[in-house]
Amino acid sequence: MFQSLLAKLSGSHPAEQCWQLIEQGVQVIDVRPPQEYAGGHLPNALNVPLDQLAQWLTQHSDKQTPFVLYCGAGIRAQKGCDILRANGFSCAINGGALKDLLCYQPQSAAND
Repeated sequence: MFQSLLAKLSGSHPAEQCWQLIEQGVQVIDVRPPQEYAGGHLPNALNVPLDQLAQWLTQHSDKQTPFVLYCGAGIRAQKGCDILRANGFSCAINGGALKDLLCYQPQSAAND
């Protein structure tokens, strides 16, 4: 599923690609600390701070589950993707910065 979704997305902006994945049901993880998450986050995003991500992954046995990770600028999201991959989760996408994702948020997602 994940590879077929990615194949359809080439040529569009990365944030737009992430929204297409999110609309297909991909799990969204906000890796920022709770206080940043409380200041605003994507609809249905799960807050798993970067320093807790490896522990959180122990609760998930399906290593084919796709994830889109984001943070304030994309750096922590990339570190989160690296943690996922190091733990055998190959379907991790760095969604980048929250502000970029919000700029490309489809109207349908904004109404959720």
